Order: sequence, then structure tokens, then C-alpha cells
Amino acid sequence: MSGAKRLGWIGTGAMGGPMAARLCKAGYPVTICGSGRRDLSAYAAETGARLAHNPREVAEQADIIFTMIPNGEILLDVIAGPDGLDKANLQGKILVDMSTVDPDSSAEAAKRMEENGGRLLRAPVTGSTHFAAAGTLGIMASGDRQVFETCLPYLKVLGDRQTWLGDGEQSRYMKIIINMMLAQALQSFSEGLVLGEKLGLPWKTMIDLIGDSAAAAPILRYKADTMKARDFTPTSTGYNMHKDMRMAMELAKQVDANLPTASLTMQMYNSLMAMGLKQRDNTAILLVNERMNQLALTPD
Repeated sequence: MSGAKRLGWIGTGAMGGPMAARLCKAGYPVTICGSGRRDLSAYAAETGARLAHNPREVAEQADIIFTMIPNGEILLDVIAGPDGLDKANLQGKILVDMSTVDPDSSAEAAKRMEENGGRLLRAPVTGSTHFAAAGTLGIMASGDRQVFETCLPYLKVLGDRQTWLGDGEQSRYMKIIINMMLAQALQSFSEGLVLGEKLGLPWKTMIDLIGDSAAAAPILRYKADTMKARDFTPTSTGYNMHKDMRMAMELAKQVDANLPTASLTMQMYNSLMAMGLKQRDNTAILLVNERMNQLALTPD
């Protein structure tokens, strides 16, 4: 591929793993490392990626480095930790962070990259693991417009929709707003199901009819089959949704925005955490609502 950049990828978990694999399959040279201690040798052998031991090694071997990691604290450690990116020469290099992180950490990450000659493109995504594997994620980007254009060929491998929102933290704000609305949709869905349970409506039929109505946000259709089966195996965890809700409430506080429904949803996800459900799927908010209503397992 004439003119193609050397790529790096840090964070090959449930989302990052299939995303990096798509770049490998497309024929791009990709050097990977984890954001933790997981052994990635089998993943490297399967995908054809080159394995590095730490972010510094990735930066030494890549022009554009992608990250998909849990939070802003880890992002800053990837950049400035003992073997971070900034221990290599970052002149002219680009870091594309596709994670959902708080805007303050993101701004600090951009500052640290620029101090070392690099640039940061914020590129959080919409969609779950299925969309990551299929390359149908939505990608919201912000940062320097020319940096976005440079990265666009690679972003098109990862998603089928790319939108540039501005030169700062706009994509972070948008991602947090979307996740806040998803949390509220799941809470509303759960309340409807609980009321239906108490009224004796058939579980699976109820879910089908909600999904076929004007009340159904796309997330409810994506989750319909697992909700019918009461399968709370995570595609995105309750912990992540709680984290995103906390970021939304912090942004609201900063700009003095009154968000009553979001505030109540935040309380429900606080309860989810207190009930030990943080590693279940974010739809486990249903279980919180059921326990509040003294409901046992939903009948078939």
C-alpha cells in the first residue's frame, strides 16, 4: 500500500481487539500492545500484528497510534508512564484515541502529545462489539482537521460513518451525551418492563411489542434477544455506563445544566454498582428495577 502509514494499536480488549484485527486484515502493518498485562502473543499470531512490550515500543514503530482503553487515567499513563509514548520521539506522530474518556483527561493528553511534537485526534465511537467486528461503528472525531483527514482512510476501515465536530473536545462531549441518553433509554425500558410484569403481561411478547413501537430506541432493538433470554453477559458493562453517567453529570455541573431525568438515572446506576452488578451488561439496570419492586425472575 503505497503511502500507507505504519500503525500502532494499544488496547485489544472486547472493542479494541476486533478493531485492530480489521486494520491487520486490510493489509496495514500494525504493531500492538495491551494497556494491561494480558499476554497478546496468540492474538498477534492470529491477526499478523507485530507485538510490542509497551507503548514506547509502539511509538517507535508506528506513525499513527490508536488507543481503545478504559478511562482517561490509563490514557495519560499510556502517554506519560514509565514506558509511555513520550519516551519515544513523537515528532510528527498522531495518537488517535477511540475510547470514552473525560474531556479534562483528553485535553491533558492533547497537551502532552503536542509538547512532544505529536498530535491527538479524539475519535470516540458509537456501537458495540458486534459493530466493531463488522466495521460499522460510528466515529465522532475532533482535533485538527488536517489530522482528521490524514487518519480518515484508517477510520473508514473501522466504521462506516465518520463525522468531524471541531478542533477541541467536541467529540468527547457528544459521546458522553449519547451515552447519557442510552442510559436513560435503558432505565425507561426497564420501568416499562417492570410495570408490564406487575400487570401480568407475557415477557417476550412485551419486548417484541415495545421494539415494534415508536417508543423503541435502536438500543432496545439491539438488546431485544438478550433481554428476552435474560442474558446479562456484557457487551458493555454496567460499570462503563456508570462511568459515562458520572462524566455526563460532571459536565452538567460545569455548565449549570439542570438534567432531572439524567439525575434520577444516575441514582439507578449508583444502585447497580452497590448491588454488585457492575460487571454485568448495562441492561442489568432491569435487575435493579425488579429488586426495587420485589420481583423475582421474570416468567417466560
